[in-house]
Amino acid sequence: MLKDLFKRKEIKLRDRTNVVVSCVLLLLGILMLVVPFLEFMKPNMLLYIVFTIYALIKVVEVLIVKKFNGDYEDIYTAIACMLAAISGFKFVNYTDSMVMAITLASWVGIMSIIKLIKLDYYHDRKNGMFYVNLVTFSLFILLGILASVNLYFNETVQVLVLGFFFVVNGLLNLAEDSIRILAQRNVIKISD
Repeated sequence: MLKDLFKRKEIKLRDRTNVVVSCVLLLLGILMLVVPFLEFMKPNMLLYIVFTIYALIKVVEVLIVKKFNGDYEDIYTAIACMLAAISGFKFVNYTDSMVMAITLASWVGIMSIIKLIKLDYYHDRKNGMFYVNLVTFSLFILLGILASVNLYFNETVQVLVLGFFFVVNGLLNLAEDSIRILAQRNVIKISD
C-alpha cells in the first residue's frame, strides 16, 4: 500500500525530497554507528563533519524545493548546522568531550527554537500535524539532552551516542514527513 502511495505521480517534489533527505540523515546516523569499529577519526571531528554534511543536505533540499509557503524550517536548519560545524574551528583547543557536549546542546537548543516556530505555524492554522510535531519535538529535546549529557565517556561510546542521536533524529524526521504525506493523501486522518 505504501509502495503504491509513493509511486503515484501526485506526490509532490517537496514530499519526495523530504523523505529522501530524512532517509539520508538516517543513513548518516547508521554510518556513525559503524565508525567506532573503523577507528580512524576522533569523535569531535566526526561530529563537525556530520553537521557540515547535514547543512549541505538541507541546502540542497532548499534548492530543489524552492517553494516555502511560510515554512522556512529547512533554511533555518541549514544555518544551525553550519554554525555548529563552524564552532568546531573556534573550540579546537578545548577538551573534546566538553566541546562536543556544548556544541550538541547548543545545536539542540537552536533546533528546538526552529521546531517551535514550526509548531506555532501548525497551531495557528489549526493543522492536525501540530500534535505529530509536538511529539517529535518532545522526543528530540529529550534525546538531545540525554545525548549531550552522555558525551563524557571514551571515544567509542561518544561516537555510539552521537550515532544513536542522529539515527533517532533521522527516524523522527522520516516519521514526521511520512505522516504528513499520508495525511495529505487522506490515507490517515489527523484532526484537531
